[in-house]
Amino acid sequence: MKETKQSLAELWRLLRVKEKEYGLDDLSLTERDIFQALITTQGKESQISLENVRKNCPHPRATFFRCLKKLREKKLLQVNKDVRDNRKSNISVHPRFLD
Repeated sequence: MKETKQSLAELWRLLRVKEKEYGLDDLSLTERDIFQALITTQGKESQISLENVRKNCPHPRATFFRCLKKLREKKLLQVNKDVRDNRKSNISVHPRFLD
């Protein structure tokens, strides 16, 4: 049990170091959660549908869009209109977070 606690603490420490390295340490927990969901959903794709992400997000709609706005302001992601349908939008996470 002691070894598990120690390894868990080491993982948390490593996570905090990496978050600081990437400039994510000033994000709220909700912003981090949504950003992580975006990265996971995007995978190796160049863009993902805003509608897809929104459907899979457990946070309320207002919270999601408030966090999305903050992530855009911090230039962690970009939201663009779909070229075929202007009513739809696509999200692309900055490439440095995808590798």
